[in-house]
Amino acid sequence: MRLGPGSIRGAFDAAVPWNLRERESGGYVLTLSVLVKQAALGPWPLVGEATDAVVVESAFIVSAVDLAGWSQIDADAFRRVLLIVSLSGEPPQDRIEAAVRQAARADAAGVVLATGFSGVGSLDRDALRALARRHGIALLIAPKDPAQVWTRTMRVIRKEREHATGHTGVELREMQRESTRPDGLKRLVRRLARQVGGSAVLLGQEGAPLHAFPELPADVLQEAATEIKRVVTREIRAAAADLRDCVVHVQSIGADETGATLVVVRKERFSPAVRELVTDVSRLLALCWRVDDLSRRRRRADLADTRIREVVLQLLMTGNVQAARRVAGALGPSLSEWIRIYVMAGPPDDRDRLVAHCERVSGGRAWIIRCPVYVGHIIILTPVADEVDEVDEVDEVGDVLQVYAGQVNGVDVGGSTTVALREMASGYAQAFHALAVAQGNAGHFARFSPRGDLATLVRSRGQAWARSALEPLTAYRPPRAQDPDSAELTITLRSWLDFYGGAARQLKIHRNTLAARLRHIEHLLGHPLDDIETQSKFYLALHILDGPGEGDGPPTLEAVLDDPDVRRWAGIQVTPLLRRDPELFMNTLRVWLDNDARLDATASALGISVPGARKRLTRIEETIGHSLLSGPSARYEMWFALRVHDV
Repeated sequence: MRLGPGSIRGAFDAAVPWNLRERESGGYVLTLSVLVKQAALGPWPLVGEATDAVVVESAFIVSAVDLAGWSQIDADAFRRVLLIVSLSGEPPQDRIEAAVRQAARADAAGVVLATGFSGVGSLDRDALRALARRHGIALLIAPKDPAQVWTRTMRVIRKEREHATGHTGVELREMQRESTRPDGLKRLVRRLARQVGGSAVLLGQEGAPLHAFPELPADVLQEAATEIKRVVTREIRAAAADLRDCVVHVQSIGADETGATLVVVRKERFSPAVRELVTDVSRLLALCWRVDDLSRRRRRADLADTRIREVVLQLLMTGNVQAARRVAGALGPSLSEWIRIYVMAGPPDDRDRLVAHCERVSGGRAWIIRCPVYVGHIIILTPVADEVDEVDEVDEVGDVLQVYAGQVNGVDVGGSTTVALREMASGYAQAFHALAVAQGNAGHFARFSPRGDLATLVRSRGQAWARSALEPLTAYRPPRAQDPDSAELTITLRSWLDFYGGAARQLKIHRNTLAARLRHIEHLLGHPLDDIETQSKFYLALHILDGPGEGDGPPTLEAVLDDPDVRRWAGIQVTPLLRRDPELFMNTLRVWLDNDARLDATASALGISVPGARKRLTRIEETIGHSLLSGPSARYEMWFALRVHDV
């Protein structure tokens, strides 16, 4: 094909689609030496230099006369274009030399003198060789017709383009796979840097480097700071800077202002193929950035959901039912007036999967809370009809959880009786005690078996004693506004009696803060809290005041406990132990409580190992159906039961 000087560049651009351009670093390119071997045009006598460094993208037929006369040709009009010059009519030597000079000036890939079958005639080959070497351009002679040379040359070029297109598809698929990995952004930046043979840097929203490969070109970023800032602030979408030793390309990632910025640095100029590669990778980076951003938002939303549920749990455990209802109503579902509580224990790493299962089996109606104290526990609040018959009611959720616990290894479930929402603390304790039983039976599931609650039993006659015992704490007014008040200290005491060191996690305070509060509480109450008797008395006083009571009653604890109903209650608590192994179980329990529930001291007093003492207490837990070793613990009620029983 023959073209004039005004249309040569546009025709070339139209003939060579951008996505078929050369991939310079690690891609497929067609060099002049490869073309010479594959065109099958017979011997190509080499007059200039044809090396692997000369890239060919297209070919055109021109006449020596026309080429020599194009004085206004662009400096890079024929870049990577092989010019096929027809020697028909034997143009003079000076015209051919002028054509070679113009081709070199236009940065052509090389010049082929198509001689036809007549040979080179009277041309001075030595002068042409010297001219080509002086101008650094390849000069070849093909003993074929110009049209035949062009046809076979383009056939090879098209074949190589198809090969390059296939490689491009493979490369993009590899990049897509890279982008789906957890460190996709880092992997894409590394791959891009290797492909372009330079450095790649991904900047965050504020322009701070997030990922760089092979290393952070700090000096280059400083020199190109103006262009980078304009792209980071989204004043422009892309920019380029020619520095002393390199070229910098800056590209925005993402369509909004929350996106990142890509900076690519290389020594060579950015060819169309490299620019296309950067564009392809920037699209993948934008997608990967968006996915990572959505993942971060999802994690923050999940964390907020978890924290809100913990707040609702804390409000319910401290009796702030109305506040808990308002918070729960904003997140959903609403809290039922009557509930049944389950505590599921499983591997901490599987807790998300267990939560999802609980959501499914409850139909989204249950309130599911990740326990803030025990990392492997899930607390499930299932709604119950307002007027409920405990015997006839169908417990669908409990039945499904029971089957699940029996089928899945490492999962145990304990359930409470039906309780009012305001009695959440009591219901949770029931479920926790049932969990201790479930962990020791073959079905890994248990429901709480009530044998009476001491605080409920003496609530009406124990009001005066309870108020008197806790008055130094409830009447306390802090000297400074920032210090914890009586309500906060009371919550701290209640949490510590239930969870000991785990109270810091439940209250979301540092363990040193917890220790300081406990020392302050000891000072106010005038009793050390490391004594099981003191713990039991304050535990009972707190639970007596949890519910409404009529009358004042006797002022002393001894008088409160001196009641036939209390003695019957104590008998019920110790009867399971007396039926199983009274000598072993009763003696172990007494020694454990006499040593303030410390395993090491108990083991020493019994003359057995610590694991042996723990095993005995675990068997006692299974027998009485209550938890002793972990809180909320029945140790306080058992202390009262033994005291009343022994008397």
